[in-house]
Amino acid sequence: MPDIECGGFGGGWGIAFLVFLILILLVVGFSVGGWF
Repeated sequence: MPDIECGGFGGGWGIAFLVFLILILLVVGFSVGGWF
């Protein structure tokens, strides 16, 4: 998996990481009271 050498944002790892962060933000936002 050479994508790891590119900082993680060059392939599937970067996409998975961004999706994971978005899900965390959504969960935190809804649990706190809803930013959205």
